[in-house]
Amino acid sequence: MRRLIATLLLVIISATLGFADSTAVSFEKYNGKDDLRIADSCYAARAERANGDKADKKNANLMIAKYRAALADSALQEPATEGLVKSLYFSFRFVPFEKNKRKQKLDSLKVISENAYRQFPKNKEIAHVYASTISMWGNERGALTSVKEGVASTVRDVATATENWQILGRAHFVLPYIPLVLSWPDKKLADKYLTMALQQNPKDLYNYFFLAELRFDQNRYADALNLIDRGLARGVRTSFFLEDKRGRWHLKELQKKINAKLDKK
Repeated sequence: MRRLIATLLLVIISATLGFADSTAVSFEKYNGKDDLRIADSCYAARAERANGDKADKKNANLMIAKYRAALADSALQEPATEGLVKSLYFSFRFVPFEKNKRKQKLDSLKVISENAYRQFPKNKEIAHVYASTISMWGNERGALTSVKEGVASTVRDVATATENWQILGRAHFVLPYIPLVLSWPDKKLADKYLTMALQQNPKDLYNYFFLAELRFDQNRYADALNLIDRGLARGVRTSFFLEDKRGRWHLKELQKKINAKLDKK
């Protein structure tokens, strides 16, 4: 009898301890640092195994998946969200996909970046992606549609709030002045803000390109060519290899356009 009682007690204790252990495991808090570290590594290596200016799809999908996984960690919400919107924006620009999926992907990027900006309005990286995305989204729907849906004003307000002079200057340059409808775009302010953008970040080749485009529009061809030469002289940053490679292509295309115009004179 004593042996039976002892055996039953041992079974009960073992079962209790086993239950306690399994409960501890199931309620263990998720730590997303490893997922975030992998995602960041993939983002840093986003130009590896590229074909021309087209990024490796497998690496892009992995970094997006890992940033999404890291979002489950409440302590990593901002860095994981920032990484996610940056990786989605990069993938939209550099990872090949079927043309009939462009609208769907752009719509998705707009929603995700908009929600991210609302959650972290002071994060300049998120704000840049959001403003860039809605600019593309609005451009594909036409200027008047963008005005009606408030896209143009949103781009201006986000860029102003985060001191993103590149996007603000670009908005003043490309958006049409429409009395009583869209009265704030101003080419003089485009000049001001695009000049400030280049001063703010002389490493970004697109700051040279956008200001050179403005100089071309102003018929200041020598100044435009000087900006192009300065941009091309900077080479390519290893940390922005695909971005700068495409930026150089834009600079060279604008250079050809200006030289062709000068040759006709």
